Amino acid sequence: MLIQVSTAQHIDTTYHVETPFLLTQVGSSDLHTITAQERYSNAVFTDGKRSKAMHESFTNLLIYDIDNDRDDKLSLSEACLLFKDIKCLIVTTKSHKKIKNGIVEDRYRILFSLDQVISINKDEYPKFYLHAAGLLGIENVIDLACKDVARMYQPHSQQEVFYANSNNLLSCQQLISSFEEADALNIREKYPNDNEYNSSVESDGTKTGYLRSIIHTDKFLLLMKVEERFVSGNRNNFLFGCGKYLQDNGLDACDIAATLNWINELYDGIPRKELEVLIRGLKL
Repeated sequence: MLIQVSTAQHIDTTYHVETPFLLTQVGSSDLHTITAQERYSNAVFTDGKRSKAMHESFTNLLIYDIDNDRDDKLSLSEACLLFKDIKCLIVTTKSHKKIKNGIVEDRYRILFSLDQVISINKDEYPKFYLHAAGLLGIENVIDLACKDVARMYQPHSQQEVFYANSNNLLSCQQLISSFEEADALNIREKYPNDNEYNSSVESDGTKTGYLRSIIHTDKFLLLMKVEERFVSGNRNNFLFGCGKYLQDNGLDACDIAATLNWINELYDGIPRKELEVLIRGLKL
């Protein structure tokens, strides 16, 4: 399996001097060579210029730093045991077992391999990042600053390396679907007295029935945050993710294809032939 990662082109420059970050690919079993030698990021940047404004997309990596400087702790050995059945790489960072803020702790980084690139809008990424951490059970121990979409990670040539002996990839779409459901729930809780958001089920009393009852309505557009997510550079990813979300929640092929066509035409989206290929890729 190949991992996509952006790496700095001039590692000999000082920390605060920016250099281009260009996308490269490395075998999942060789990812530690990047973390040992190069500054890296799980984001892709226009013209290689690392910033939120120049952020273009994400790679198929989800990266968390754990410094154990919060109330909850997760030791290195505990992390290795916790994620032994998920394809990931754990490497120690430069401050591992050193005095930092007056204490000595295990300090390390977890790089999760995903089955596809992260198809999330950059404005939603910080919330998605924290939600995924919650699903993984590490939301109370991660470095919260790393939710920055332009986060760069420093290499450590003397790192300790721990690969999980597993081929089980995290499903990016399952993470995104869970995030979208939680986000929709937050909307309904925010407007408990509004009929537009008051219930998670309608029609036949199931979630499938509820979704079927709101497709092709403004409520569905709001639920999926279409105006925020269906933007240049993310249209294909959004439509595919939307189709998978509906598919996973029991809607049939006709409803899914009609809904994707409706969104695409409503917002002047991708070419029709391109959309047809995308819909076939869903294997409805």
